[in-house]
Amino acid sequence: MSPQGIAKLAAEIYIEPDLRAGMVLYKGRLAACSLCGDLREGIICAHCGCFVQFRARTVKGYCPHPDGDKWPVGIGA
Repeated sequence: MSPQGIAKLAAEIYIEPDLRAGMVLYKGRLAACSLCGDLREGIICAHCGCFVQFRARTVKGYCPHPDGDKWPVGIGA
């Protein structure tokens, strides 16, 4: 499946509002992933095997990079 297809599925899956990351946070996370050399095929994290579009959708999501979380902090949820 394409990165666009995965992003569409991630956007369509229902997540309780208090568990869902806001759009600014979500897009910031995906932007960080897109710059990571460990992103495979534009959708898969080489460190955990997840589809980053799904991991980034939840408030409690985190970046599993072994050097530490690479996702932005301090932006609106």
